[in-house]
Amino acid sequence: AQYTRGVLLVQVCCQRARHWRGESMSACCWCCAVPVLVLALAAGALQYFLQQPIYAEAAVRKLVEVGGLPQDLWNHIEVVDDSAWYDIITKLNLGIAEGYMHGKIKMDPLPFFFTLLNGTAVGTRRKDSDSVLNYIVPLLNLPTDLAGYMTNQQTRERSTRVTKEHYDAGNDLYEVMLGPSMSYTCAYWKGAENLDQAQTNKFNLIFRKLESSPGMKVADLGMGWGTAAKYMHENGQLDVTGVSLSEQQVKWATEHLSAPGLRFIWSDYRDHCEDPQYMGTYDRIYSIGMLEHVGYKNFEPFFACVKKLLKPDGLAVIHTIGEPDFVPASDPFLDKYIFPGAVIPALSTVMPKVENLFIVEDFQNFGYDYAKTLAAWSDNSKVFFKQNPNAYTPEFQRMWEYYLRMCEALFELRVNQLWHFVLSPRPAARRRIDRQL
Repeated sequence: AQYTRGVLLVQVCCQRARHWRGESMSACCWCCAVPVLVLALAAGALQYFLQQPIYAEAAVRKLVEVGGLPQDLWNHIEVVDDSAWYDIITKLNLGIAEGYMHGKIKMDPLPFFFTLLNGTAVGTRRKDSDSVLNYIVPLLNLPTDLAGYMTNQQTRERSTRVTKEHYDAGNDLYEVMLGPSMSYTCAYWKGAENLDQAQTNKFNLIFRKLESSPGMKVADLGMGWGTAAKYMHENGQLDVTGVSLSEQQVKWATEHLSAPGLRFIWSDYRDHCEDPQYMGTYDRIYSIGMLEHVGYKNFEPFFACVKKLLKPDGLAVIHTIGEPDFVPASDPFLDKYIFPGAVIPALSTVMPKVENLFIVEDFQNFGYDYAKTLAAWSDNSKVFFKQNPNAYTPEFQRMWEYYLRMCEALFELRVNQLWHFVLSPRPAARRRIDRQL
């Protein structure tokens, strides 16, 4: 099969060369035939050998060894179906996740990820290590990364994937997992004793950073289930408009929270920006956990949108997960099963799109708080699944545990961050803000 693909590749290339450059180029093109076919045969042979469990297992164990990963890793994972070895060596984290989901692997995800990520080239030392994993992991993730480089994963059409597949999946699980706050973003645990207090702290922190006055018009871009908008409305006497692409979130918020001066709109943020009735009408704008779904190719129009909606003396607060290193696409497991098309922002991609439009009045990082938030969500999810064992399949339940525990480890070890930006439009309309912590 690999040989046939190689032959077809050479034929297509040479046909195009003949069409574009003439017979001489076509003849020269065939000089590349031998290397291409050799590579195709080598790839086919490698695939054949790796499909034999004994060789796939040996390859995985050798990769762990030469990659400098702790041997303690094997204390937290057990392969019970030998076909999983091929998935692990060819799909890495996605292969492990799917093996766990489908019962081919037994594991305790949290200690597994702590061991995998702490002090290793795939975790906390990925930028100061010359491990072989720095070459192998990008190679195996190349298809996903190429898609991130070559296409816009967050166009109007593609942006609906995450809302339909994740946020519109059903509110029953979310209502138990998230608790009364219904807030699906990092809580702020300063002085808090439980999840609900910490989420209220987060709402209050953003409210204080907005420096609002009663009667101001405020936009919540992303809005979640609308509970942050309700907090702003009730505590600041603000006129708040929530905007979300999730039909189910808007429906839930409208049914549970709507009030005079508090409304929720089912719309793409880009359409909201282009509606003349909203341009330049908002005194304050905030966005909680939405920038991850905007995509780095759309940061410039997103921040231009925020400025277009704001009054000249307005303020904006952006709450987002942060990635210390630029990545063009999400982890393949998260992209396939959890947040399709989402990409965690890096400062190197955000700041060039901000600096010409806004003054960065303040920046805060409290990423460690997300580990505690995810731990609470995981505990609450276990309660839900125990009380409702047939609500979701066992595969979904294991997938959900894997997702929450993996992310908990990433934030616990400070691989991922949580950022707050406070922005005022250029040119400056204020001398300063009062910094809030």
